[in-house]
Amino acid sequence: MNVAARGTIWETIMRFTPASILLASALALSASSSLGRKADAPQVANADARAAQWKARGATALTAGNYASARDAYETALLLDPGDAQTYFALGRIARAEHMPGKAIRYFGRVLDLEPNNQLALQAEGLAMMDKGATESARETLAQLRNICRESCAAAEPLVAAIAAGAPRVASAGTSDRNAGNAAPTSENQ
Repeated sequence: MNVAARGTIWETIMRFTPASILLASALALSASSSLGRKADAPQVANADARAAQWKARGATALTAGNYASARDAYETALLLDPGDAQTYFALGRIARAEHMPGKAIRYFGRVLDLEPNNQLALQAEGLAMMDKGATESARETLAQLRNICRESCAAAEPLVAAIAAGAPRVASAGTSDRNAGNAAPTSENQ
């Protein structure tokens, strides 16, 4: 073999080596990623089943009025299935029952992020806004709800009634129900 032939072979090897390494790497990565997806499928199904179990526990506790246990169960279900709108809705109901309207509004807002046309979530968000005293925001939510319904909307009726009743009276920060009778008169409560 002469020197010119060796140079041509060497040039050919140098020319195709980077491309062959790149192609081999791409094939190896695509093969390993598809293997990983097949192995994850049973874990996802298992997580869904466990989330359903936790949601059932939460529903039972919520029905019994045990809000702390219900909240714990639904939060665990949320860790297993973070995209479940029903779980966020249940957590919003719990927050509202525990007189935490700000937290309830956040949970109902998350439901609406996942399901923008959810009429019950809009209604519940509007009612939580009224609990907080945000009448104008509740009116905006009512307008969104009516826009979705188009015609007669049963979901809007409780919100219409709450807006008509007005915002709840909020006790001042300096007094509470327990010591309202014992509080010294101030310029605020005289």
